[in-house]
Amino acid sequence: MAYDDRSVKPMSASLMRARIATKILAGLYEEAPTLLTSAIRLMVELPGGKKGKGAPYPFTIGVSPAWCSGLNGAKLVASGKLDLVWLNPTAIPSMAVRGVGPFTKKSPLRALAVFPSWDRLVIAVSPRLGVNSMEELIAKKPKMRVSIAVNDCVDFAIKYLLKCHGITQNHFIKWGGKVDEVVRPSNPHRREGIVSGKLDMVIDEGMDSWGDVAVQHGMKFLSYSEPVLKKLEAYGFTRARLDHGRIDGINDPTTVVDFSGWPIVVHKNFPDELAYNIARVLEKIRKEIPYDATETPSMKQLCTDTEAGPLDFPLHPGAERYYREKGYL
Repeated sequence: MAYDDRSVKPMSASLMRARIATKILAGLYEEAPTLLTSAIRLMVELPGGKKGKGAPYPFTIGVSPAWCSGLNGAKLVASGKLDLVWLNPTAIPSMAVRGVGPFTKKSPLRALAVFPSWDRLVIAVSPRLGVNSMEELIAKKPKMRVSIAVNDCVDFAIKYLLKCHGITQNHFIKWGGKVDEVVRPSNPHRREGIVSGKLDMVIDEGMDSWGDVAVQHGMKFLSYSEPVLKKLEAYGFTRARLDHGRIDGINDPTTVVDFSGWPIVVHKNFPDELAYNIARVLEKIRKEIPYDATETPSMKQLCTDTEAGPLDFPLHPGAERYYREKGYL
């Protein structure tokens, strides 16, 4: 049986169902997010086989951040088990492509676009600790209550950050303290702990959800030492300034590592025509879709390296062709 996209009309049953299905999915996420957050993926039957002939083949988009937006998402795309995912931060696919950090071999990943999402991996401490660096804190070994993220996007990064300082999460417990693990940086218990003063330290990203309240309650964001920064860079991270960034009130010179960007990631063998048309669709819907940014990014920002949307691994050739044709590259 032959499949021909030219037979699909603007109000065809196929397009009506596609629009209804995606709206139902979005509505379910809004109404019952915990029901779906770890389970949803979208599957589309593309006309023709991968060589242009035969029955439709499944094209799968990973939606749920709980299982496919971090290290696992990069591995699933590299292995062909998922076709398209949003990864956060850009550092993850960048490391995967280079075969560094948590990736033991190079992965054939490519970007269709990168959405802006300014962020940093940081350590914030209560003023009562009286320290200006992690080295000072480790020398003191204070009893603390520490809030740490444990999810597939940041867990590996926090573990390596602590390793670069010669400690692990268990050291906080050995010093007589307690570790509060949260899946999301926006966990309300974290904000409550900062406001009440019960929390002494936060190690995480997702600063938009807790950085402001930390500043308001006098927490200090520690600058990483040069030896630690060099270790983090060798692992695959990029150093970045935290001061005078997206969180108001952090004005002292503070150097940490970048945790920005939401790239749309596919395998290098992703069909060129599909990559080209996804880029074309992004231009059409660019002003209608949400972003983790204060304003709608331009098309040029979606396909080039920026502070809020780093892009230091290759674009997919199909998407790149569209951007070049339109003059965005």
